[in-house]
Amino acid sequence: MRSLLLLLHRYVGLAIALFLALAGLTGSVLAFHHELDEWLNPGFYQTPGQGEPLGPGELVERIEQRYPRMQVWYMELPDEPQHSALLALVPRNDPGTGQPYAEKPVVRYLDPVTAAEVGSRHWGECCFAREKLVPFLLEFHYNLALPGSWGLWLMGIVAILWVLDCLVSQLLTFPRGRPFLRKWAPAWRIKRGHLHRATLDLHRASGLWLWLLLLPVAVSSVAMNLPEQVFKPAVSLFSPVPASVYQARSHLPAEALGTTTYGYRQAYAHALEHGRALGLHEPVTELYYSFQYNFYGAGFGEHDSPQGNAWVFFHGTDGSRLLGQEIPGRGSWGERFFQLQAPIHGGRILGLPGRLAIAVLGLVVAVLSVTGVAIWWRKRRAPARARARRLVEAG
Repeated sequence: MRSLLLLLHRYVGLAIALFLALAGLTGSVLAFHHELDEWLNPGFYQTPGQGEPLGPGELVERIEQRYPRMQVWYMELPDEPQHSALLALVPRNDPGTGQPYAEKPVVRYLDPVTAAEVGSRHWGECCFAREKLVPFLLEFHYNLALPGSWGLWLMGIVAILWVLDCLVSQLLTFPRGRPFLRKWAPAWRIKRGHLHRATLDLHRASGLWLWLLLLPVAVSSVAMNLPEQVFKPAVSLFSPVPASVYQARSHLPAEALGTTTYGYRQAYAHALEHGRALGLHEPVTELYYSFQYNFYGAGFGEHDSPQGNAWVFFHGTDGSRLLGQEIPGRGSWGERFFQLQAPIHGGRILGLPGRLAIAVLGLVVAVLSVTGVAIWWRKRRAPARARARRLVEAG
């Protein structure tokens, strides 16, 4: 049994090592992605405007008047004074052809008081210019910046294998024989001496000491990449987790989805009404419209809330019709468990200490990947080195 587990750990680890190293290094940086992006691009975030901010509907109408071929699909309102509002725009359909205008999707930053534009960029473009760096790293960490759903599936499968490897690697550290704790104790230590011995100890001990952090992050990676395909069905074996509004409406015929009859002014009002009915007292800080499935989503609370924002989803034809809600601390325990995955993955669940822990953990994941490959390579080369030694001694 142990030899089987060892083979499983070796080859699963080798298969995912590169992906985990890249995810670990980028994740370490992205634990503070907002602060890093604001430091690199203060002009996108800091605004001089002082006074009463415009409503979301007014901001949307002004930017769409300025760019008539574009339409807003998502907006993020500031939760700090003298900070910009973010509006993401995509091209409208050309009435003459029925196809989208030849415009690139763009993110624009507006002074929330005057609606003056303070910056813009094409989100996720490669690579390392200061205005591109953080959005590119976010996309790369999430899906390797691959088109369509290829990256999501690839990183989701890597995450599943990572969960499996976390469990297998823990079992491999268990000693044979008794007393258990005394025999297990050396696995937690890094001994000085030979480089190979130190590398092996570093690989095993760092994984042991941080196992209770590594496993939750691995599980949350599955939830982030394959929520509807894998994570929710698995959790629903123990406690029900409803499908997202996206997933539920994707199964409806086009004629059943309806068409939108109102814009962001009314959507904001509907969001406030639904929020009050559900006992949500935080301000609306995110608002978006799904053109594909004809519904609005509204997020309540600070963007870095430890447990994640509360969300309500309502129909694009009849805004009083609530389609779904995701409110931290409510619903079945399966729903609550799912809602915690994003805060766990980014470390926000523990505030600043949690984000620092995620930054360090990302580096540890990279170290575990590199040392694992180094250990395998040395063992693979060991027979050749032994033969060379025998030849030298015989000669």
